[in-house]
Amino acid sequence: MTLGGRSAAAILLGAALVSPVGATEPPPLLPEPAVRAIASEVSGTAAKRNLQDLTLFHRMRGSRGFRAAAERVRDRAREYGLAEVEILELPADGKVFYGTQRSRPAWDVDFAELWEQRQDGGAWVDAERIASWEARPIVLAQDSAGGEAAAELVDVGAGNAEADYKDKDVRGKLVLTSSQPGAVYALAVDRFGAAGIVSYAQNQVTGWWKEDETLVRWGHLNTFPAPKTFAFMVSLRQARGWQGRLAAGQPVRLRASVKAGQHPGAYSIATAVIAGADRGHEIVLSCHLDHQRPGANDNASGCSAILEAARTLAKLVREGKLAAPRRTIRFVWPPEIEGTISLLNARPDLAPRTLAVIHMDMVGGDAEITKAVFHVTRSPKSLPTAVNDVGEAFGRFVNEQSYALAATGAATYPLIDPEGSKRALQAELVDFTEGSDHQVWTEGSWRVPAIYLNDWPDRYIHTHADGVANIDSTKLLRAAFLGAASAYYLAGLDAAGMPALWETVRRHALERTAGALARRDRLRAMGEAAEAENLMRFHLAYEAGVVESMSRFGEVPPAVRQEADRFLAGLREMMGVNSADAAGGLVYRRAPEPKGPMGGFGYDYFQDRTGAKGIAAPALLKREGLWGGGAEYAYEALNLVDGKRTVGEIRDALAAIYGPVPLPEVTEYLEDLEKIGILIAGGNPHAP
Repeated sequence: MTLGGRSAAAILLGAALVSPVGATEPPPLLPEPAVRAIASEVSGTAAKRNLQDLTLFHRMRGSRGFRAAAERVRDRAREYGLAEVEILELPADGKVFYGTQRSRPAWDVDFAELWEQRQDGGAWVDAERIASWEARPIVLAQDSAGGEAAAELVDVGAGNAEADYKDKDVRGKLVLTSSQPGAVYALAVDRFGAAGIVSYAQNQVTGWWKEDETLVRWGHLNTFPAPKTFAFMVSLRQARGWQGRLAAGQPVRLRASVKAGQHPGAYSIATAVIAGADRGHEIVLSCHLDHQRPGANDNASGCSAILEAARTLAKLVREGKLAAPRRTIRFVWPPEIEGTISLLNARPDLAPRTLAVIHMDMVGGDAEITKAVFHVTRSPKSLPTAVNDVGEAFGRFVNEQSYALAATGAATYPLIDPEGSKRALQAELVDFTEGSDHQVWTEGSWRVPAIYLNDWPDRYIHTHADGVANIDSTKLLRAAFLGAASAYYLAGLDAAGMPALWETVRRHALERTAGALARRDRLRAMGEAAEAENLMRFHLAYEAGVVESMSRFGEVPPAVRQEADRFLAGLREMMGVNSADAAGGLVYRRAPEPKGPMGGFGYDYFQDRTGAKGIAAPALLKREGLWGGGAEYAYEALNLVDGKRTVGEIRDALAAIYGPVPLPEVTEYLEDLEKIGILIAGGNPHAP
């Protein structure tokens, strides 16, 4: 049996060979002079300087701080010689909808302080300032309203259940909670009359959770309906000190003063381009500009990295060291998720002309400090694409070069910054995960392939300690290189580049197949033989889809198509894939409007619309699969709706992607989507 002309034994032997330390392969896909030019020009120091500028602003959506940051990006883009530099203004007032995203009104703060008081001569006086907006804006939860309160503090524990308030009088007082403010507001404020909230909610759970008791986490109140009062955020250490005193019967009295609130505003989205000869097609580099001050890794790092990629490419083209890109390369700096949903709906011409997105969210964390692991993340399985292979090829190249430097002190392309580390990147090349704007681009409304570059974990994100000192300028340089190299390659890819791309796709397909076979074996061991065979059929169809996706960038030469056909036939033989009758059921198609995912930022379209109709939460949202959870099942279920797949075929695809799932759960979710107008029954099912 052969795979594309080579024996399986030879392929497996080659895959088993390990290159000796220091031995590196030439750069992938791009000509070596182009790679050398990009690697020589890109600067982690320049990126970190821009990052430091952005950390000066508390970048809440629609706020004065966000607008100032957008202006800083705009000015830098002009300075770097980019074209069509502008800030798009999309109205955001809580009434305007952009597809499935209800625009969130701007939120600004003029003043906020929290003081602990002591008795002095029979009167309460300010004794210690606990929190100051001016000094550390993260201390005031997002969407807080203005207000004044001087009252006792009452510990309500989690505060999200009625039992937490039993025998506790919180009316007119401040409640201390371990939960996010938004989770306790309805009970604490609306029902029991608390004057305000003080939260010591902890960061996302990682291996370093709660180790640093001094961290103050970014807090949130719900945007809708608009809050009537405020919430402050404090550290775990501060909360424990108060709890000890309260447990000993000692009262704690606080005084809060807040001048803040929502108001009509706009999503201010900076954008710029390096114009290509083909203005009908674009490659987009994106990030998200919002988040709390300082927000260095999350996400001033991604913003500064794509800005550095822009500077590098624009300069090299201007100097004649790189040819002008064939396709236009665009750069965008929106608010996270809600900004991208709004942008793609407000500018409906953008997604259709975008062939690929390279999205960066947290790409600069110094691993020794933040414990970050860098990822090159693929598009979802509902969207087979060779764009993944491009990102992986450059990711492997940087891994190899950076390891050679770390292990031997020498590398052809060390990709280090004078002010940064010399550590190996050790990027993980992984399947799709949610968590940033890439999931908007790849969603079924637009289906734009995306390479997602990101750190996870990071013990300091969403806290006051996500600062510039945590950033490694070498890592910023490498992220900018990955973005610039991938974008420049994709911007120029045509028929002449298809043979080299196919060789890359073929190598990666073998690795993906090895992973699929491992999952098949796990299913068989669980007694799920039918699911195992379903997974193999899906995998073969996925690899065929990857091959077909190459044609989005140019004509695939007949010789390459023939080689790919032989390879896929060899895969089918090796995996023992047998055809099966198509799974039955109704066929759905996506309604033309509204466009966007079911969940955005600060507003959940599915929850809002099903709640209004009295529809209970579907079981699929609670599904815990072998390789994914409820939100992922739901995301891909909608993506897989194409007017051709039956409900049964969608179930089979979901089972192959995330693990076995009962057909009734998929049916229920799709029926709910039909009830709220997202799906329309009827289509042309695949031929059996």
